[in-house]
Amino acid sequence: MKYTYMEVIMKNIWVALLSVFLGAIGQVILKVGADQLGELPFSFKTLPKDIIHIIKIPQIILGIILFSVSFLLWIKVLTKNELSYSYPLVSLNYIIIMIMSVFLLGEEISLRKILGTVLIVLGVWVVYV
Repeated sequence: MKYTYMEVIMKNIWVALLSVFLGAIGQVILKVGADQLGELPFSFKTLPKDIIHIIKIPQIILGIILFSVSFLLWIKVLTKNELSYSYPLVSLNYIIIMIMSVFLLGEEISLRKILGTVLIVLGVWVVYV
């Protein structure tokens, strides 16, 4: 069965959205893990010790796994769609992360953040309408 270009895009938009969502969740989980790390010198001398310290945090491992799955899904999206069409969906990360940061991390939300997020949504809407 041969699909039209639009059918291929609509079929793969769900894969793209899943990739974006998993990437955003991974980012928030990485933040939770990073908050447990404390100060990291990241000098050439301490790099091996710093890396071991980082990978001992379960949230960081989970965040890396989610990013990896997101990456694999994104590769699938790129095999089927134009990059200029697919990539604006990645900007939805800003929205997802802002919402999750407020509710899960207790971060402050400001009028500027809301306005910026609305502008991002409008930009994505312009690309897809």
